[in-house]
Amino acid sequence: QQAKEDAEDAEEDAELGAPAAAVYESQSGNIVQTLTDLLEEAEEQLSAARRKETKDLHAFELLKQSIEDELKYANKELDEAKSGIAEAGEKKSKAEGELEVTSKGLSEDIKALGDLHHECMTKAEDFE
Repeated sequence: QQAKEDAEDAEEDAELGAPAAAVYESQSGNIVQTLTDLLEEAEEQLSAARRKETKDLHAFELLKQSIEDELKYANKELDEAKSGIAEAGEKKSKAEGELEVTSKGLSEDIKALGDLHHECMTKAEDFE
């Protein structure tokens, strides 16, 4: 009896233009699969982006450290150079002072030599 009713229902559905049950199948499986594929692809892209970001961050940190080290050593060398210039300036000032004293002493000695030579010549003439 059930089979007869099902056959009658199918005939009525056909008369009304309703699709047969076998013709209409759920398409949601394809949509779910597509969404799952998109999710997997997005997760792969996110993972790749994170790996790239980590790699780039590491490279940046190395570059930053390298530049900071260069800057530290350059500042150290600059301080040493400034210290050397200051020392050289002090030595130069001291040497210029000593040169001035020595030059003054030399000119006094030359004058004294000239006076002594003149005095000796005068006494030599008086002696003759």
